Amino acid sequence: MLGSADAVGYPVDVAARPRTEARGRGADARPWLYLAPALLIYAVFWVGPAVYSLYLSFFDWDMASPQKTFVYLDNYRRVLGDPVFRVSLLNTVVYVVATVLLGTVIGLGLALLVQSRRRGREVYRLVMFMPVVTSITVITLIWLFLFNTQVGALNQLLVLLGAAGPNWLNDPATALLAIVVVAVWKGFGYNVILFTAGLDGIERQLYEAAAIDGAGRWRAFRHVTWPLLAPVTLFVVVVGVIASFQVFATVQIMTRGGPANATNVLVYHIWEAAFRFFDVGYASALALTLLAVVMAIVTLFFKRVRNVYA
Repeated sequence: MLGSADAVGYPVDVAARPRTEARGRGADARPWLYLAPALLIYAVFWVGPAVYSLYLSFFDWDMASPQKTFVYLDNYRRVLGDPVFRVSLLNTVVYVVATVLLGTVIGLGLALLVQSRRRGREVYRLVMFMPVVTSITVITLIWLFLFNTQVGALNQLLVLLGAAGPNWLNDPATALLAIVVVAVWKGFGYNVILFTAGLDGIERQLYEAAAIDGAGRWRAFRHVTWPLLAPVTLFVVVVGVIASFQVFATVQIMTRGGPANATNVLVYHIWEAAFRFFDVGYASALALTLLAVVMAIVTLFFKRVRNVYA
């Protein structure tokens, strides 16, 4: 059916307009249909448990009894007054700062070293990335043997150098350091891959211009490489912070939070409250407190570096 003529005299199909608008409305819904499976999985396996954990944090429940006792905010008051929580929070903060700082510095340094090589870059990247894809249980067991006081390779090397090897995992002064070493060794390869990708994206002409201006390697790194790697560094640090706050398996296998709570981190403290003492309500309050701490740190960090993308 033809309607009135348009400005140049051609007839306009009026009936076609509603169909076009309808197709536009249908097309707007397609992205949501594509996202629906992922959103459903996210809701079932993250939002649902998080909401249920929030619900349980207001109750006293041991999982064995069907009866839950409503205690209002008592579990959160226990968190604030729990000395073990304060120790585990301090241990976690020290662990996060050490692993993120060392992992970032080592990853960037090795990425620069790999980038300077003309041959074998892919081989170096593959070798460095292997610990990342290796099971954390296997890696932890290997390092458990290396840290052994009697037959461990680290102490044997120190003896050859004329020094007495420490009791790595049974001394409060070195136990957390040992956990940090394992974490850095497992994760630095991931940072190397990210930093090398960032370095590949920097135009060579910028270094040539810096060389013409008389800049040496350090000045070229400071004024060219480092500023252009800021987005990659931001990603590495944020992902590293989030991952480090979730450390559990290494502590569980190597030290079980000891000695004297020297390696007792937040996630392990949550696990103990839930599955060792069966205090599910308190464990839920601890988990939500950990979530709040991580969100606060990441939000503060993003505010500090928001000008990176300006």
